[in-house]
Order: sequence, then C-alpha cells, then structure tokens
Amino acid sequence: MFRRILSNHRALSACAHNAQRSLAGRHAPNAPLPSFLITGSRPVSSKTSQSHEPGETNDKAKKDIASVEDPFSAPTYNIPEKPVTFVEGASYSVVILAGLGIAAAAGYAVFKELIFQPKEYKIYSKALKRIQDDGQVRVRIGSPITGYGQESRNRAARQRIPHRVWTDEDGVEHVEVNFYIRGPHGHGKVFSEMFKGPADNEWKFTYLIVEIRAPSTAQIILESYIPSYSATK
Repeated sequence: MFRRILSNHRALSACAHNAQRSLAGRHAPNAPLPSFLITGSRPVSSKTSQSHEPGETNDKAKKDIASVEDPFSAPTYNIPEKPVTFVEGASYSVVILAGLGIAAAAGYAVFKELIFQPKEYKIYSKALKRIQDDGQVRVRIGSPITGYGQESRNRAARQRIPHRVWTDEDGVEHVEVNFYIRGPHGHGKVFSEMFKGPADNEWKFTYLIVEIRAPSTAQIILESYIPSYSATK
C-alpha cells in the first residue's frame, strides 16, 4: 500500500515538472536560439551593415569637400606684397626718367620742325612756290611740280636740302639753296638765294634760276635783285 502511494506521488511530480517545462518554453521571450540560426543570422547583419558603409562614406566625403575653402575665391588683397628694395625703386625711377626724356626730345624736335622751321626750308618753300606759279616752267615740264633735295631713292636724302648760310660785310644774312624739281613732262634743277632785308626784316630773292634739263634744256631766270647804288660808299 505504501509503495503504491509512493509511485503515484512520483508520477504526479514528473507530470507537474514536464508541464512546467512546456509552459516555460512557450512564454520565455528571451529563450536562446539554436546555434544554426545564430550562425546564419550573422552574415545577414554583416551584409546589412556593410551595405550602409559606402553611402555614409560618400556623404562624409561630400561634407569634407563642402567644408574645404576654394583658394582661388579668396580676395586678392589678402596676398602679401613683396617689399620694393631701394635698388629696384631707383632703377624704376631711372627708366621712367629716361622715357620722359626721350618723349620730351621727340616732342621738341616735332615742335621745332613745325614752329621753328630752319632757314633753308623757308627759302626752299618760297622758291618752290614761286616756280609752281610761273607759267614758263609749267609749259615746259607740266603741272603739278614737286621739289626734292637730291636725286636719290632715300627719303631722308630727298628731304635734305643742300644749302649755305652766311652774313655779308653789312651784317645782312644770306641763305643759298639748290634743289630739283619734277613735273609730268620733264624735270630740272633750281638755284636760289635770298637775304633778309635790314629795313623790314623780310626775306627777298637775290636770284632764282631754273635750269630745265628735260624734255629740252633751257634756263629761266625768275628773280634777279640788283641792289641800289649809293654814292656815299
């Protein structure tokens, strides 16, 4: 009898223990998973974390690029200037003064050429104007008539007028020139001399001779000055 009661007690205890274990398995939220499930889930989480890493890296790189300042957008007045030494300043001053000197010399030469015309060019201009207005010369060599200093292709030589300047015993200044003339039908050479009158201080012809050399030779005296004779001399 006692043995039967003990065996029934053991059976009831075993059933109660099994029921408790089944209830604990159903309601345990933090029950450990099997090893094969834990092993399979690790690659998935690793891949997921790796899939987000490139995007985060690109965003971070963009932020870094945006935060870097453009060196070319900085204002130029922030660039420090190199100090100028005394030698450099003196050399710049010499160059500037030399340039101003050359410009002043060129300006003076032009001003002198236009305003203070040399005497020989004044006599040349007056003689050429007198020849251009003379009908005898125009008939022989044609018109228009041009004048030049020398028979040369060099422009400077053609513009240079051979001349001679002297003062006589009475203090009167004389200028002698000779130059060439050319027209559509011929050419020739001019000999002229002028003096500055002491009374009115004006230039007057002593003589003006045109020597026609083509198409035919001829000599034309356009001006000839004979000074008045004074018996007191």
